[in-house]
Amino acid sequence: MKYKVFLNKGAKKSLAGMEIGHRSLMSERLKGLENFPDAHLDTVKIAGEDNTFRLRSGDYRALFRVYERERLVVVTKIDHRSRVYK
Repeated sequence: MKYKVFLNKGAKKSLAGMEIGHRSLMSERLKGLENFPDAHLDTVKIAGEDNTFRLRSGDYRALFRVYERERLVVVTKIDHRSRVYK
């Protein structure tokens, strides 16, 4: 069963501000989260956080939370790898 993928307001704004090449690649990978956890993407669980993961796309990272019961993936932050975890 597929997940629904939502981006919060800050994630949408960050995605819109990216260069076109990075934006299209990140958008493609975010769509792939519909098949989480079976998607063949570079995702890793964040240590010390419940249901929080990161998605790697070049030099950019997307942080997202997974809600199993609702079959929902919520992208909370998208930023350059040097700033995303701060």
